[in-house]
Amino acid sequence: MATGDPWGRVVRDGGGAVDIADARGEPRTYLVRLPAGPVKGLCVVFHPFGFEPAGVLDGMPAGDQLVRPLPAFAPATAACGFATIAPRGRGRRKDLVSLAWRDHLEAAWTASRGLAGAVGTDHITAGGLSMGGLEALVLAGLHPEGLRAVWATNPVVDLASWFTDIAGGRASPTMAGAEDLIRTEVGGTPDEVPDEYDRRSPMRYATALATLPIRLTWSPRDTIIPDQRGTHAHRLADAVRARGGRVDEEIVTHEPTAAGTEAGRYAHEACSVWDAVGWLDEGRAHGEATRP
Repeated sequence: MATGDPWGRVVRDGGGAVDIADARGEPRTYLVRLPAGPVKGLCVVFHPFGFEPAGVLDGMPAGDQLVRPLPAFAPATAACGFATIAPRGRGRRKDLVSLAWRDHLEAAWTASRGLAGAVGTDHITAGGLSMGGLEALVLAGLHPEGLRAVWATNPVVDLASWFTDIAGGRASPTMAGAEDLIRTEVGGTPDEVPDEYDRRSPMRYATALATLPIRLTWSPRDTIIPDQRGTHAHRLADAVRARGGRVDEEIVTHEPTAAGTEAGRYAHEACSVWDAVGWLDEGRAHGEATRP
């Protein structure tokens, strides 16, 4: 575990990993990437279900976890002058399946503020793909006063519905058995612990989210998290707008070109890293939102 000033050290080193205990003494890991020049902001990037944060920051090829390559996030943020911090998911019971566990998010928020202070900025944004989008949105709902904007691509918005879709075989076959991981992490099924699922779902925080610029990108063809329109991203966009909030909403459809590639999984993984960073950098996060 790091001692002294870990954020000052990582800044002096030009980035790297920080292992540090949270307020409860739990060990946590953060990966940091810094631009070569002055830092004008900090991006907090959360990773998908079961992924390591390095895959998001440095990119991942198609393979066991992905059917399409995931572009590296760090080069995009560095090009725009942003520092980036990627928390490694550590939930109530599971690693890498943290699912917006409050201790994980509060520790990530403390770490992000520490790094922001070390690089001399108060401009903090958050985002992520899939579970990463869930965690970014819940973090923003918990700390709307401290964030400038939040983005999410194909996020989990209703965790209970996602559980029942997986358990009922309505999600991609890739997710078979994932309901057991969710049940272990959350502490039961949605029928057994409904409040725990609600606490981890962005819909609970729609009023707070309405105070922030939001970018939601989603695909109607997503089968990893089915029904982005009625249950997840678009439903959240409507709820935020009903509370007077601004949402940039982009609906995307992508078809795989390789034979035998699962179309719904391919659509889910369609995360345009450069578009998300461009939205943060070009001021659109603070301008007039689009409405489909």
